[in-house]
Amino acid sequence: MRKKASSAVGFLVFLYLGLVGTVVSAQENTDVAWGDPRPQDSSYYAFREKNSIPPFSTKKIQFLIDKRLKTLPDEALTDYDAGIPARDFNTLTAEEKFTYTMIYPEIFSQACAERMFVNDPQKKIFGQLLFVYNGVFWSERQISYMKKNKAQVLTFIRELSGKTNEMGLNYKSAILEMNAWESIPFLIDFYQNNRRDKDILTTLLLLLKKGELSDFKQSKIYHKLYGPDTNYESWMDFSEANEQYIIETAQAYYNKRQGE
Repeated sequence: MRKKASSAVGFLVFLYLGLVGTVVSAQENTDVAWGDPRPQDSSYYAFREKNSIPPFSTKKIQFLIDKRLKTLPDEALTDYDAGIPARDFNTLTAEEKFTYTMIYPEIFSQACAERMFVNDPQKKIFGQLLFVYNGVFWSERQISYMKKNKAQVLTFIRELSGKTNEMGLNYKSAILEMNAWESIPFLIDFYQNNRRDKDILTTLLLLLKKGELSDFKQSKIYHKLYGPDTNYESWMDFSEANEQYIIETAQAYYNKRQGE
């Protein structure tokens, strides 16, 4: 497999250095594993990292991707755009562009930082999703496509997640990339039927964070996950009280935006 690269490399290194320096003070807990999760935690981390594969023209899209991959240099490059040619991208249907964007972020990154894995992750609510660790990032062209077609992209995500009863990391990341506060009722409903997926709570938290809500920024949860002494791996223990706060605050934010 080819190494993958982006301007995010420096960002990843920065995150890693900050993480090493603050993990104990931020969480006041050293109950973590480095490099690999504990065997009993690996399945939940795999669940958090799992992406959803849209069904639209998958073979056609994979053919275009494979053709492009054959032309890439053997060595990893920083800030490398591995996207298919514009002529191919522009002729894709809306459904095909969705499949392409969800399964093939175009910017490759060589990420070498050692990762930290929190023990018992299924009992935690994390402040961030894991997308940054995948070593690939959406290009400006892909981000533009999602933002310009937000309603359609959200429809695809809602319908496909409903059919499979799963919402992959890429779908959650797309919602955040589009700052799709409109998806909050769907996210709440989906979570209430899939409570194992606590990264949906994380997605709601990040939508609230993007909303710059003063009450939320003054909350204990915000300070715990996004305060000055936190890092990319910051987390808090799951509890029904925390769950209720996140859902009620997100619903109130949605209602406020709807009334604007």
